Amino acid sequence: KKKRIVVVGGVAGGATAASKARRCCPEAEIEIYDQDEFISYAGCGLPYFIGGYSPNWRRLLARVPEEFERAQGIRVFLRHRVSAVDPANKRIRVVDLEGVSELSVEYDVLVLATGAAPFVPPLPGRDLEGVFVLRTLTHALEMKSFMVMQAPQSAVIVGGGAIGLEMCEALRRLGVEVDLVEAADHVLPPLDPDLAGAVAAHLESNGVRLHLGEKVEGLEGSGGKVTGVVTSGGTLRADMVLLSIGIRPVSDLARQAGLEMGAAGAVRVDERMRTSVPDVLACGDCAVTRHLVTGRETWIPLGSTARKQGRVAGETAAGGEASFPGVLGTFILKTFEMTAGKTGLSVREAAEAGMEAEAVTVEDAVLPGYYRGGGRMSLRLTVEKGSGRVLGAQAVGDFAAQPDKRLDVMAACIKAGFTVGDLASLDLAYAPPYSHPLDLPLVAGNLARARVMGEVCTCTPEGLE
Repeated sequence: KKKRIVVVGGVAGGATAASKARRCCPEAEIEIYDQDEFISYAGCGLPYFIGGYSPNWRRLLARVPEEFERAQGIRVFLRHRVSAVDPANKRIRVVDLEGVSELSVEYDVLVLATGAAPFVPPLPGRDLEGVFVLRTLTHALEMKSFMVMQAPQSAVIVGGGAIGLEMCEALRRLGVEVDLVEAADHVLPPLDPDLAGAVAAHLESNGVRLHLGEKVEGLEGSGGKVTGVVTSGGTLRADMVLLSIGIRPVSDLARQAGLEMGAAGAVRVDERMRTSVPDVLACGDCAVTRHLVTGRETWIPLGSTARKQGRVAGETAAGGEASFPGVLGTFILKTFEMTAGKTGLSVREAAEAGMEAEAVTVEDAVLPGYYRGGGRMSLRLTVEKGSGRVLGAQAVGDFAAQPDKRLDVMAACIKAGFTVGDLASLDLAYAPPYSHPLDLPLVAGNLARARVMGEVCTCTPEGLE
């Protein structure tokens, strides 16, 4: 009998799991069930489609169902919702949303990749026309169609996280007036407030009106269409509204099947993506992971993590021994001509985890003054007192300064357990078009040795004291 591998959900984690399972087990029967109209697409690219950077939405598709079947022998069932899992009999109940029929499907191994869904609070007026969330390609197409037909002149974005900031740029690029409402006192709450303040100033310089520390109380409308957003600070005019408040794991199916839940209500899995129920795996935004610095279970939904977990789930489903150790929560975003990102822990997060840490910040141009181009950026390290171990980093600066390059260096160092001494002695590539003789991570390492470890150093990017 051929092994039957059934995957529920077909975007980042699910599509990756199915493809990896096929490579590891060529003879298996593999099926994907998804309630949406699309699978295997670049969800992180949705703001760039809406903003017109990539106007053809089909370019967001990594693979269509016909390609899965033709190239890999994986059958895909779109508009099919899995309504129940019966682990005792190893079956799922599936509702055909087009034919309004039900069927029972058996499995040998089940992979749950149900993802996450936007959190929408019970706000008055949330069902008005012109109010959107942005999580799926279907959401993006609905928003784009509305913008083409209605030509909105003003928009309110609720939520100052990554999607909210990326959509600020997208909408301003289309000439829409934008107000951004964030309940916290600064945008990008994972960043330290002063670093986030630089991002806020950049948003304002590009015409985004900020309303920080304000809570949304409701939405106003006329004739069934949204006309305004009521906040604790007043009423904002709005021809359209994007609710980008956050997401929650879609784990009800797993919970009803008796699977153990973990952090933030996501499905608890081990390093091989196995759940508490035999032959049921989970991966992607519906599943927990482990933080590599704290060692604690956590839920940090990111597209890159979903794909890595999906690969492990696919290999495990096929009978392999792959494992996924965990994450640092590394993220990065671009808004207008600024980049902001973070990896590992901030000082506040380190304290919450019971670690005593100190921050060291370097701010400078990334190229020598005699070479044109580049830009400026700030790099902040979180360093454990006593050991000098690097626990985290934050990077904010000009897009041209390539903060991503420096942040990736820091992510690798944290994963490796480097101390600031290890960081300061890294052999990084150098030539004037790319960096100073001592790039900012090395300078930060030297300064951290002085501040945290008690050594004497006033190192500059030129390598001079």
